[in-house]
Amino acid sequence: MKRLGVFLLIVLAHLLAVSGCGTDTADENAVDEGSTEQGEDGPAAIVVDQMGREVVFTETAKRIVSISPASTEIVFALGLGENLIAVTDYCNYPEEALAAKDKIGDYSNPNLEKIMAMEPDLVLADSWHKEVVLRLEDLEVSVLVLAPESIEEIYEALEMIAAAAGAVERCEELKAEMTERLSAIAEKLSSLDEEDKVRVYYEVYSDPLMSIGNQSLIHEIITLARGKNIFADIDDNYPVVSAEVVAEREPQIILYPAYHGSEEIVLGSLQERPGWGGLPAIKEGRIHGVDEDKFSRHGPRVVEAVEEAAQLFYPELF
Repeated sequence: MKRLGVFLLIVLAHLLAVSGCGTDTADENAVDEGSTEQGEDGPAAIVVDQMGREVVFTETAKRIVSISPASTEIVFALGLGENLIAVTDYCNYPEEALAAKDKIGDYSNPNLEKIMAMEPDLVLADSWHKEVVLRLEDLEVSVLVLAPESIEEIYEALEMIAAAAGAVERCEELKAEMTERLSAIAEKLSSLDEEDKVRVYYEVYSDPLMSIGNQSLIHEIITLARGKNIFADIDDNYPVVSAEVVAEREPQIILYPAYHGSEEIVLGSLQERPGWGGLPAIKEGRIHGVDEDKFSRHGPRVVEAVEEAAQLFYPELF
């Protein structure tokens, strides 16, 4: 079940009714919607995260630790890089995160003692960190669990961090920028009919052979770029598939996550598979390595992935 990631900001609740103050006092203390400044009558923000947990912030989060690469990217995109005091070894974008931030271990095993020593007022985790979240809760550390599964839920994750850390205005700007870029791609591809859409095979892994089903972010990227995921009939994120079925579905484009020096190896491997030599994608040389983080990481760069995919699918329209 998808979790509604809507946040509520509660600022100076019931000022007039509770305090009985006059208009002048109310005007002095009023805070615009989206502010996270602490008021006398309530918390700065209450955020319901993407695991359905209600997290109360008594003041704006100024010291943030991220144990999720996607959340790290969101923090920087919201202009909160200076508030980010530590990240994991796997937080590799932007460059400031990779080079300058303190590290608190790897993605799956963050160092809780080091996190506590830094005295954060917000830790950003994801759905893989359930045990870590429970331990941090026991230590009375505010944790937001962000587990977006779609672009719409990425927007919600942006809103949650913005509410906790006082970046609501920048959040609205960023969402508008992302929406505008996606709309521009849709406009460029609007002339394509259903029969014009290219069939796309995305190879996540080669042994076992693994692709993407209709529940994955990569499927949404391909769809927004007006491609047809050849495994769109599978209700899964990353299904194991057979080479024979890939050949039967005759992809016109093959995408794979590119690593340094991997291109020649991948091309040779694909061409050697039984029955694959005649695939349209291989015959026409339409095999492309793409940035794995950009395509699979649930952050703002997903828009770049849609733009890149569209250009690879329909270069004549760009």
